[in-house]
Amino acid sequence: MTLIEQIVATLEQWKEQIGGDPHEGSKQSDPITLMAGMEEAAQALGRQVARLALSALLEDWGTGYEGSRRPCVCGAKQQFERYAERSLRTLIGEVAYTRAYYRCRTCGAGAFPLDEQIQQTSREISPGVERTVALLGAHLSFQETERVMLELTGVSLSARQIETVAESVGAKAEQLQQQEEQQAATQGLAEACGPNRPRPRTFIIEMDGVQVGLQDGSWQEAKCGVIYELSQRIEVSKGRWELLKRYRCVMRDNVHAFRKRLWALCIKAGITEHDLIVVIGDGADWIDLTTELLFPGALRILDYYHASQRVWTVGNLRWGEGSVKARKWAERMLSQLKRGQLSRVLRSMSKLRVEGEEQEKIKTAAIKYLRTRQNQMRYGEYQKAGLPIGSGAVESTCKYAVTTRCKQSGMRWSEPGVDAILALRSFVLNDRLEELCPRPTMTLDWGMAA
Repeated sequence: MTLIEQIVATLEQWKEQIGGDPHEGSKQSDPITLMAGMEEAAQALGRQVARLALSALLEDWGTGYEGSRRPCVCGAKQQFERYAERSLRTLIGEVAYTRAYYRCRTCGAGAFPLDEQIQQTSREISPGVERTVALLGAHLSFQETERVMLELTGVSLSARQIETVAESVGAKAEQLQQQEEQQAATQGLAEACGPNRPRPRTFIIEMDGVQVGLQDGSWQEAKCGVIYELSQRIEVSKGRWELLKRYRCVMRDNVHAFRKRLWALCIKAGITEHDLIVVIGDGADWIDLTTELLFPGALRILDYYHASQRVWTVGNLRWGEGSVKARKWAERMLSQLKRGQLSRVLRSMSKLRVEGEEQEKIKTAAIKYLRTRQNQMRYGEYQKAGLPIGSGAVESTCKYAVTTRCKQSGMRWSEPGVDAILALRSFVLNDRLEELCPRPTMTLDWGMAA
């Protein structure tokens, strides 16, 4: 039968199975249940017709037979050996097609020309299924992806198969990022000169780290970076901000490699040497050194929350954690700190008497932490300039990019596995999935059919 005849026969068979008077029994049935049943029936029909159409398209391509011999990459000839049937899982169900197999007796290489022509990989899943697995696997555990895939698409893949596909796509993402790092390593920030150069922009760069668990029982830090233009930070309600656009990067453990990745992200974000760079961090040594190496002229801001923690620590040492006096004193100090009156805060902290040598050391360390970073704590000036004083964007990135996906109960990763998933998640969160699993751009006009 032709494709049209197959579709007509399918429609007739479908209509026969649905059958009956559509109004009969409707008063006794739940209308929601009726609608759900009709929707399911329509979906089943759509999938069946789509499978017929896809099978017909594959048949039109033929078998890939190119004669008894074809050139081999080694310079010799591949010989035709047999026809082999292949079953492929797609987003519309399983389809099968037959293709010619060739083998080179010189180098041993085998080939299916038809697979090469239709750009089908050696995996038993279609590109559409691979893209869906990559997208879901970037957000959900492999077990959850298995359930969601089956529910939404009807495609049945085991969690292990999903892991293999997602990590393979993630490894491709990691490779692409390394290529970008190599290209960016010899680049400086773009020049913005000439009479038509744009006005200077302000870019915020935040860094932080979060621990992930490995299969050997150890924990390693995944370093996170986020870059955004200040104009993309919008106050949606009083004290609540959202970012319209941001660039994220995540890398496990290696701070030297992370700096390369962060620099490549700066290039991708379009930062020029004419722009103002503001770095917000928690005062960690690796963040300070990264700032000195990559952004020596940047404005540095110590995350307000980490500064306030030191104030609370001293207040609790003096009056006891959770006490009313400690809270009132700390709130007064933090109000002064936000107005940029750090010297007054430090004097007050120094005058407080605490009991015991250990507590005195903690107080001294807190004061030293703030005093050595006082040039990064002009919070009054920063707020007047419309700059953020907290590193909420990167803390959100740590939670969303790493913790939510990679620190679920019982999760323990191999190093290549977590690296691949973090790279995949970075691509997905940065809206770059198309570079890994392109979506075909095909436009069909249904006007004549309507």
